[in-house]
Amino acid sequence: MQAQWGGRLARLGKKGDSTMGYGMLDNSIIRSLGLFAGLGLAVGTALAQTSSIVWKEIGDPGNQPWEDDRYPFLKFNGRGQVDHRYRMAETELSLNQWVEFVRAYGPHADDPLDRRLIGNFIRFSYQDGELVYEVASGFENFPAQMSWRMAARYTNWLHNDRVNEAWAFESGAYDTSTFTRNDDGSYNDQDTRSPDARYWIPSMDEWMKAAYYDPDRFGEGLGGWWEQADGSDEALIAGFPGSGGETNASMAWDNWYSDTYDVGLYTDSRSPWGLLDMSGGMREFTEEMLEPNSRRHRHTKGASLFDDPSFYGAMDWIGSETWLIPTDGLDFAGIRLASAIPGPPTLLLVSGVFFWINPRKRR
Repeated sequence: MQAQWGGRLARLGKKGDSTMGYGMLDNSIIRSLGLFAGLGLAVGTALAQTSSIVWKEIGDPGNQPWEDDRYPFLKFNGRGQVDHRYRMAETELSLNQWVEFVRAYGPHADDPLDRRLIGNFIRFSYQDGELVYEVASGFENFPAQMSWRMAARYTNWLHNDRVNEAWAFESGAYDTSTFTRNDDGSYNDQDTRSPDARYWIPSMDEWMKAAYYDPDRFGEGLGGWWEQADGSDEALIAGFPGSGGETNASMAWDNWYSDTYDVGLYTDSRSPWGLLDMSGGMREFTEEMLEPNSRRHRHTKGASLFDDPSFYGAMDWIGSETWLIPTDGLDFAGIRLASAIPGPPTLLLVSGVFFWINPRKRR
């Protein structure tokens, strides 16, 4: 069953989530409306519209890290502790969601046909002298492909309320002026998100917690860790949904079953927080660097459609290490967004005065 995207606010899943869609009043519209007497308006720290992304709240701040005495040599042993609440998208970004960014950023990009931007399944044409992007028919809900740097620009765009100006893509969550390379092959990319980022690429600890940590692992309120991202210690079974399959990881290794590739198909394979597709789809970028000094590679998590079927289960395992350079990613990498949790709304009563609500500064 494909994931359903709608303009609604709902309560779904085991832990907590919300759905933001175009049916809701956009925060940028709220800021630019002149409002007259007699209108009561709820205004909070709501975040920018995010293409009907379903969010899952990750709680239990200060959870215990993953520790396993059998593997003291592993890099991520002792990791996964997060001291704050945050949200993670239920699925990776789909092409239908990513193409909105492509259309906005394309006119400002150095190369509007860069495959690190459009991937393999976004088509382009020229209409009346303008470049037009469309998702290839049948691939609308396929997981999007991009480089780490393009993913960072996407989070900047969301942070800046999807403003269609060049500056909105270059700062906010990540400062793209740091996206440079040295003569020795090392990179200078900003390590982690800016402190006030509203959307970002998840840290390794945030990704691990959202995938493997269960606040009720050993009973109500008794948290602990699973080794796989569906609340179990057994590798997921690659196969068709509804026929015993639990993931589409490796399904495109030597065959093409395009009807198994949409995001959100494996609804019975959820993390303890209700996230889907932590295995399969694309490898998912994190902020974690393989070599902090050279910044040559960023760690990914989760096996992809295109990975070898002989070891996708090991790639899905909690302690696995995979990585890609920040300027690459095709054909393997995508993104699952992380986000701040909106604060409670504040009710403003407008009484006979025309005014602008919380106008946003350009920078």
